Amino acid sequence: MNSKYDHITDPGYNSSHFVTGLRYRVINFLISFNIFRIALAAYRNPYIAFKTLAALIKKKKVILGDLTSLKLIRSSGKYFRAISSPGWPSLSFDRFIQNELNKIRPFRARKSHLQTMIFSITSRCQLKCDHCYEWNNLASNETLSLQELTKILNKFQTYGISNIQLSGGEPLNRFNDLIELIRSAKPGSDFWILTSGYELTLEKAKELKKAGLTGVVISLDHWKEELHNRFRKNDNSFKWVMEAARHALEVDLVVAFSLCTMKDFVTEENLERYLRLAKDYGAGFIRILEPREVGHFAGKKIELEKKQIEILKRFYLKSNSDPGYKEMPLVMYPGYHQRIYGCFGAGNRYLYVDSMGDLHACPFCQDKIGNALTDDLDKAIAKMKRRGCHKFETKSED
Repeated sequence: MNSKYDHITDPGYNSSHFVTGLRYRVINFLISFNIFRIALAAYRNPYIAFKTLAALIKKKKVILGDLTSLKLIRSSGKYFRAISSPGWPSLSFDRFIQNELNKIRPFRARKSHLQTMIFSITSRCQLKCDHCYEWNNLASNETLSLQELTKILNKFQTYGISNIQLSGGEPLNRFNDLIELIRSAKPGSDFWILTSGYELTLEKAKELKKAGLTGVVISLDHWKEELHNRFRKNDNSFKWVMEAARHALEVDLVVAFSLCTMKDFVTEENLERYLRLAKDYGAGFIRILEPREVGHFAGKKIELEKKQIEILKRFYLKSNSDPGYKEMPLVMYPGYHQRIYGCFGAGNRYLYVDSMGDLHACPFCQDKIGNALTDDLDKAIAKMKRRGCHKFETKSED
């Protein structure tokens, strides 16, 4: 691949570490043993622990469908399966498993189902992306102070959240506040930022890593530079992505690329070329999102058709399960699992807090259900579960 960013793939450039083969099986065994120890500590009875784990494994198989995973991503001594689940070994991982066990057989008073919080910490952004779900909230001034952001974060950490994704707008616009939020957080949560890559310099990447950031999810909406830039309405956007990925990897942050798949993009050739570009530029994960008629896309007929969804499904299963792709990034495609099991948002496993502190089922189900600063979370989440997702059935696990 000839590009002005070819220096990123020079020998010695730090890229994601893929764990496959025998090492994958060994690490997978150790993770499974750790999960059993967590179950045993929770229930204090080997029979109940085994029975609960068997139910957890059965549910996992239903959710995964035809997927067979062959790899893990290693970063800073931890192993990752997905953007939405914490790295192992860590307190965040243990909390994640405890929450999953508690869904099946409660062992503590609070039956928290939440695993992930998507938290918009700013309404400012340099881009005018076609698909921006926060379009209606974008502004030049911030609504929430650092103190208010911290209060919201503390409420959700107390609630048991193990995965926190800080978004915007562009979260790097509030870099000092971003650092303080991560640095002052309680133990037990992995932190990611969802970013365009804007001004993610090596110095900023080092500060984020030192503060405790786990990884970065960088929006990349085409393998062609000019088409990505057109989608983002900025001639520098592709360059920001590549530089951000390089700087993040140099300090051993996990790197993921996030792709919004438009109708004209969804072909086998485009998906393959995107996957190889992500591999060349060091990404460990690709997250595929389907466009929704919300924000800047409100009122537009942009949702994928059945034939395009089928192409994405085949690509997702092949890229993760085919031995020929074992050195390629892990692909996350939430739409695949949602069609099998139902929505994971709406207070089930995750929810969205916008830049005004308002609670939503997810970034694409923008129907305010309370405020994270002023309302009781238990009541707001219960209401959110009753209302559910606007597109997919939400499974009740109460």
